[in-house]
Amino acid sequence: MGRYAIRSLTYGQLSRSTYIPEGTCRLSRIGTAIMRSMPLLILTALPFLFMTVPAPADTLPAKTWFKQQGYVGPAGGRIIACHGYGCVRRMQISVDGAWLGRARTILQAGQGSPDAERRALGDVVRSYTAYLAASFGGKPDIPGSPPQMSGVYGQMDCLDETTNTTSLLLVLQDQGLLAHHVVEYPESRGFFLDGRYPHFTAVIAEKRTGTEWAVDPWKKAPGQRPDILPLTKWRQDS
Repeated sequence: MGRYAIRSLTYGQLSRSTYIPEGTCRLSRIGTAIMRSMPLLILTALPFLFMTVPAPADTLPAKTWFKQQGYVGPAGGRIIACHGYGCVRRMQISVDGAWLGRARTILQAGQGSPDAERRALGDVVRSYTAYLAASFGGKPDIPGSPPQMSGVYGQMDCLDETTNTTSLLLVLQDQGLLAHHVVEYPESRGFFLDGRYPHFTAVIAEKRTGTEWAVDPWKKAPGQRPDILPLTKWRQDS
């Protein structure tokens, strides 16, 4: 069993101490309530799990993620970057000009194949997370969103990371810099009843084959290459 940390959650009128395993993505307001009432929910929900089939995420345009979460999507070279866990803090940054020029050079060198383009994207996302950390200032983001860092300036949980990465990918796509991939609606894994905490990731898909890939920097420090792996494998991880 992993280590546990105590943190105080305050959402509206809800304020109490909660135990959260280190190395898991921050629980949302709904998720915390679910965990507290898990035994009753299991008995109540099991019959409906076999009756309801939700719409797959890949049927939704990637840009709808922002509206559904209450975040702000990219516009031109402007990104409203999320931090503080759950996008409670936001900062406008620019990825045009010199930074975009460097990203263009990296991606154009990787247009030979889908695999080469994914490697190039890893380099671009690595540069982007370093740029975010420098823009936020303060203590660089600690990988894995430790609970005690919730609300701290510049720290990011998986919702922040997914939103920021999807924003970047959409900017690159709009600039015509993705030759072999399209940006898809972010994906999630874990829903408490399967014994896993919820986690989110940005997603791209190969144009030719439709194979989906997770682009997930959550476990990496700023400036490190993100995890880019088949979405089917990402879904299986805990």
